[in-house]
Amino acid sequence: MSNRPATFLITAAGTGTAWGYALALAQQFPHVRLITADTNEQPWCTAAQLASTHVRWPLFQAGPAYLQQLQALVEAEGVTHYLPIIDPEIHFAAEHRHQINATVLAPHAGFTALALAKDRYADALAAWEIDSPRTLTVDAAAARLARGQRVFAKQPGSFGGRGTWEVAEPSMLCTLPAGAFLQEGLAGPEFTADCFPLGGGNVFVSVRERMETKSGVCTKARIAPHAGMEALAQALVRATGVETPFCFQAMADGDRLAVTDINPRLGAGTAMSAANGSDFHGAHLAQQLGDAQWQQRLQRHHARCAVTRQYFEMLSPL
Repeated sequence: MSNRPATFLITAAGTGTAWGYALALAQQFPHVRLITADTNEQPWCTAAQLASTHVRWPLFQAGPAYLQQLQALVEAEGVTHYLPIIDPEIHFAAEHRHQINATVLAPHAGFTALALAKDRYADALAAWEIDSPRTLTVDAAAARLARGQRVFAKQPGSFGGRGTWEVAEPSMLCTLPAGAFLQEGLAGPEFTADCFPLGGGNVFVSVRERMETKSGVCTKARIAPHAGMEALAQALVRATGVETPFCFQAMADGDRLAVTDINPRLGAGTAMSAANGSDFHGAHLAQQLGDAQWQQRLQRHHARCAVTRQYFEMLSPL
């Protein structure tokens, strides 16, 4: 593998996070060959427009068949680095990294398991003195709704806003899908922290306060120092020993700050931090390519700033 020219495989290439990595590769590392894989064909996958080869394959499903499919692509295309994007695949890759003939860009399996077990955050995080929303019974949730307080329903293993929704009225409590659980909703505001472990328990953090969200996607954010979020980031890094970049969300309610979600990867919104000079995607790629100066990509143009997001159009002939 070490003698191969650098070739990156990005799966779930239709996601916003995949686009962030693909764009960073094209702009900063044009010598690196990119292979993309997604459930969509090439014209309908933006990151695929920057790839030398695109493969359409079925939705990820953990098991020997996926591992065989993945390994066949790695061998056929000479892949040196494999970057899974969706959380269940990241966990699968972390568990099977020794069976994959490429460098797997994923955290250790303990961290990915923690991130996916959203129904067990309260117990797991409490051990490290990290607060998280309390899990509710149906009766407790109904009582909160009667008082005008917020309640959320989630499914373990959910990611990217999928499998998480607000319970707007008591009748919704009777139609919860199997496996769903209930959590208290905090009043807000809501924050996301993009995190890059630097070694020795230290971490570079960019904190984004969600000012506007559309269809679960943050479209306006305030970037500013936040001692509480930065302390949570350092606590997560030191408690878990995670060495790869990740992000997490938290909500505030007065002086309370509770972690609501942990992602074992960067997010689509991490591009908002990059606009302020904190190039998490570029730093991660540079680190993996052996650039000793990779930390120089983690800067801040402004201590405080506003970032807005707009759509980007990519044309592809059919």
